[in-house]
Amino acid sequence: MAAEGAAAAGAVALGAFGYNRENYLYDAEFRWERFTASREYANQQADQYREDIRNLSALTVKKNTLWCVTSTLCMALCVALYCAGRLGLHGPSPPAWIMGLWLTNNAAAFSFMALCIFLALHSSFRAQAAATQLLTRRTRVPVPTLKQLDDARQFASEFEQQDWGDIFRVPYISNNGAPKTDDAVHAGRKAAEAGRGSSSRSRSAPGRSKCSSWVKQEFATDRRGKEDSLAIPEDAAPEHFELFKHVQKEYYQYDIYARVCIFLGFVHYVQALCYYGLGHINIELRAFWVAYGCVFVIASLMALLLRFDIIPANVGKRQYLPRCEYLGPLATLPAAIGMSLDFKVEFDMVSVAVCWLMIFVAYILQLTYALRLLEIVLPDETFVGAAERLGASYLPEGWRKVPSSFYHVFYFVAPPGKLQPGQYDLVREIKNGGKGAYDEVVGEDSAQQRRAAASVEGAEEVEPVFSKSQHVEPWKIVTSLAAVLPVCWVFLIFGCIVDAAIGEQALLTAPHWSRPPMTRLSKEPHELGTPIGFPWPAGARPWLPEQMAWHEEKRHANTFSFGRRLHEMDAPKLSTAALSGALRGLLDAIPAVDGVAPVLEPVSWPAFFEPNLVACGRGGRVMTLTPRGFGASTTLGAAGAAAEPLRLAGLGAYPPLVGAASNDDDDGLLLVSSAGHVLACPGPRPAGAAAWSCGPAPGAPTSLPVAGARLVAAAAGKLAGRLHAALVHEDAPHLVAIFAQEAEEWLPIGEVRVPRRGEGGVR
Repeated sequence: MAAEGAAAAGAVALGAFGYNRENYLYDAEFRWERFTASREYANQQADQYREDIRNLSALTVKKNTLWCVTSTLCMALCVALYCAGRLGLHGPSPPAWIMGLWLTNNAAAFSFMALCIFLALHSSFRAQAAATQLLTRRTRVPVPTLKQLDDARQFASEFEQQDWGDIFRVPYISNNGAPKTDDAVHAGRKAAEAGRGSSSRSRSAPGRSKCSSWVKQEFATDRRGKEDSLAIPEDAAPEHFELFKHVQKEYYQYDIYARVCIFLGFVHYVQALCYYGLGHINIELRAFWVAYGCVFVIASLMALLLRFDIIPANVGKRQYLPRCEYLGPLATLPAAIGMSLDFKVEFDMVSVAVCWLMIFVAYILQLTYALRLLEIVLPDETFVGAAERLGASYLPEGWRKVPSSFYHVFYFVAPPGKLQPGQYDLVREIKNGGKGAYDEVVGEDSAQQRRAAASVEGAEEVEPVFSKSQHVEPWKIVTSLAAVLPVCWVFLIFGCIVDAAIGEQALLTAPHWSRPPMTRLSKEPHELGTPIGFPWPAGARPWLPEQMAWHEEKRHANTFSFGRRLHEMDAPKLSTAALSGALRGLLDAIPAVDGVAPVLEPVSWPAFFEPNLVACGRGGRVMTLTPRGFGASTTLGAAGAAAEPLRLAGLGAYPPLVGAASNDDDDGLLLVSSAGHVLACPGPRPAGAAAWSCGPAPGAPTSLPVAGARLVAAAAGKLAGRLHAALVHEDAPHLVAIFAQEAEEWLPIGEVRVPRRGEGGVR
């Protein structure tokens, strides 16, 4: 019997050994598959994490790249507006008050755009650098080491190293050695303990006091040298999100305030364009209604931009100047009225007073508008961002140093604070060890001891990967620049008060080429003489009689500043009748010559000869010329005399002639080209058909002061031994300018207005 019992026990032991060995080999195979499958999934998720970092940085980089390009283009437009702002080149320079509105807004637009570029570059490069550092240092694919691969592999002979109880475990009688990984088993066990019953498997399964030794070894190998993640919530955000969020917190203000700067730059540029249009249309184009229509369109655009970007989102913030941002577009209306009054046809002191009133209204509106913008761009310490919504900006809690009115146009997305339902961080579980069946395998006591040790080690302060840099906060930079504008408007208002009191040109003046605005009434020493001016400072030489003449449109305006009494003087207007009377008086002053009467001289001119110029000399000599130097000469009083043809040489390099006069010094000719060249043909005229040589007039300036313009008529001649010239410019055909030679220069000595055809004059 003993032998039979021993044989039966041996048979049972041998069967149990073989059964458990097959289970061991089966579990070893699945252990390897579990290891490789978990690493494969973790690698795929790590690739997803790396793409997350690229996407988060790409949003900042691409967005700020567009800000930089747009700001650069707007800066170029600002520079173009500065260069194209040569108002006054074809007319008077604009009044100082409109230039203050225009150039200050243009300077503000340029400054905000430049600041936007620097802020955008910083946030863009910081995001790109953070992404590069994370991708190359922390967020890496969890590739297993050779040691981990060796630990995951098991040999069949290792079965002999297991516990004796696991080697000879009898199935269905003792513990099956499996961990609690089946949720149904867990639920059935709890239900059985509560007396509610369970599934048949739960009731028939033996109690699980411990796991097999090779299962414990597997779980211990997985967590060897790793941090405990049991205290981390299951929905905690992955590590790469937390790391990138730390970096974002250091540059998010730069990103957001770059967007604020581009808004401020655009609205100031659009407003500068309004004021530039007022100056250009009123001064150079001279279009009354167009100025209002054009500015209304641009001001409407400015109001729409303000409406789009400024939407107060913090209901708890106190508004000191609510809705005052719309005073900016409104300021263009009094400015337009002021420009219309400043360039009225008739001078009127009441219009000057109303014009100054409109000027100060425009500047006060600009000041209030600048204060409102300063209030808007200040950060809201009590601002709480809206809940995360698809397609909207998202800022984590505590990121409050941003202006709430621009929250809808931040276009800023921070990493999520936690995982969404159905999402799991397998990379973290591979790295730190997940929950799984760890407690069941190692036992509750061992798990609690490991958590306590991990919490002590985790209490140690760890330096973050990206420490907070020392920098000037962007909101301080932007608000400092925004605060400069109200100061500028206050300063310019003070300047307008000074100009209204002492005159705009009391501090800085220059000669004008046409009618200046009414608010620029000159003080007497500033603008004596013709509009062309003199080459020496006023008072440096004894006054010439021609210097006593005022600019034609200001000759009787002896009031030079607003607020002073206007001395009305009735200026006589030169009518056609008055001009005729003056000419008769001049003829009466010429000594009478008895027997002088108009006589028609029969002269035989060359065929097809159509002269444009005539020059009369001594002895009745008359020469007629074409603009290219071909002509004929005759002597008055020689009855039936035929005109002798003549040809002027040396004129091929000069424009056509517009004037000719006889030079009594040598019986020669003085010629003037359409470009103002003064030429001389020394006399006497060659006999016969020989060419008459001509060239620059000796001892005279090479050209009249016409600056490359075209003349329609001119004449030059010597009076009392001094060379004089009279010319008519194509842009002023009713005005004759008279010059006299002084050394190597031409001095303006006067001007004569020719009556128009409608006034009875001769064209």
